[in-house]
Amino acid sequence: MDKELEYLESRVQALVARIKELETQNGRFAQALAEALKENAELNFRVNETRNRVAALMERLPKADEPEQGAGEAE
Repeated sequence: MDKELEYLESRVQALVARIKELETQNGRFAQALAEALKENAELNFRVNETRNRVAALMERLPKADEPEQGAGEAE
């Protein structure tokens, strides 16, 4: 009976140690996830900002049906 209790005690201690390891690992994963989400939000912001800048530049380009300024004036 004593050996069984010692065995159970050692198993409980091992489980407690494993739980602590998993809690630590979970904390690291949570921190990494938070950092990844923050980086993702920043990258999305930059992509949208770049998309808006490209759209604004495209608006400044002459349209295909519009003659370029100065193209026929030199003749």
